[in-house]
Amino acid sequence: MGIKRKIKNYIYLKNHYPLSDKTITPDKNKKNILIVDSQIPTFDKDSGSNRITEIAAFLAKNYNVYLMNWLKPIPKVEEKKYIQNFSNYNVIVYTPFINKYGIMRGKKHFLNKISSNVDYIWCHRPEIYKYYLEFFREKMPQAKIIYDMVDIHFLRMERGQEIHFDKKRKKEIEYYKNIETELSKQADKIVVISEQEKEFMMNFIDESKLFTISNVHDLKVQPKEMPPFEKRAGIFFIGSFLHDPNVDAVRFLYNKILPIVWQSLPNLKVFIIGHEVPEDILKMQSELFEVKGFVENIIPYYENCFASISPLRYGAGVKGKIGQALEYTLPIVTTNIGAEGMFLKNKVTALISDNEDFKKFAENIIEICSNKTIWETLHNNSEKAIYPFSIEAQKDEMNRLLS
Repeated sequence: MGIKRKIKNYIYLKNHYPLSDKTITPDKNKKNILIVDSQIPTFDKDSGSNRITEIAAFLAKNYNVYLMNWLKPIPKVEEKKYIQNFSNYNVIVYTPFINKYGIMRGKKHFLNKISSNVDYIWCHRPEIYKYYLEFFREKMPQAKIIYDMVDIHFLRMERGQEIHFDKKRKKEIEYYKNIETELSKQADKIVVISEQEKEFMMNFIDESKLFTISNVHDLKVQPKEMPPFEKRAGIFFIGSFLHDPNVDAVRFLYNKILPIVWQSLPNLKVFIIGHEVPEDILKMQSELFEVKGFVENIIPYYENCFASISPLRYGAGVKGKIGQALEYTLPIVTTNIGAEGMFLKNKVTALISDNEDFKKFAENIIEICSNKTIWETLHNNSEKAIYPFSIEAQKDEMNRLLS
């Protein structure tokens, strides 16, 4: 690091440190878990971040939990709310600081300070696991390494290739496949996100190493507390546009599904929510198709819309957008790939169509927006649908993982 960069970082830290207002003292009687992610997880921007936030919050009840980001040596001020959120759960987040002698202390100091006491290292996402595997084996040999796959990346990409073939993706698929089927064997334990993915990974990994920890969702409201069918209007899609399946889903929605829907429901408004919206989707903006981008508070959409729609044609893992809708007892319209690993049943806990069947997906949107009986069925069955993702349902597997 050059002298100018050091000075700039020093001034930045002097102006903005501490980013968290809470000091957490580790309990010497508890075991220690270090979670490493590519960034400070942004719980309100993507499903993977929301999941690891919920997991960290649960673990912090019984362990000293430390969190370190991989990509950015110095967190930005905009990340303060996420650091503070973890602090509220008693999770200790790495941030650099200026000590009493005026010396800047960073990741090396942070890791050296905790290295001899770490019992588990939770590597969240494949890039993190690959980058840090040898380092942690050398520096913290006593610690068990947990590789959290989040989803099976190479499987998602191979499915995507069937829809949008891109020869440039071949190397990327090979990169992730090597991590997920070969390098993963060096982990002590591997976390998958659904029983379907566990079964798939058993083709490569011994079952004794595989543990299923899905998204964590709990009912936020009771069905009777939410506005009834008669007071609702519109539908919405939510998802990060850094995730290719979400980009494809919105294009599929706009070009194939909505032209059919608007023939029957010409005034139905559609809201598109998510950060990093591509230019071509921004250009779809119209009176009936509102591209909102990132929305700080999405609860009004759960309260006022008929449904959350997820016309996913490919992907892998468990879909956080569906779990979030269930938290607020909102009916879901999705595809087989969207429902994968979610324990959903068509016309009982969701309306589900085949991945490419845009006509049926359109019919399902029309039905959820016009059929009060089916809307109320899905609305009232939300608690049944969300239970498998509750902490209560998953705590035994979490305890088994850390035994």
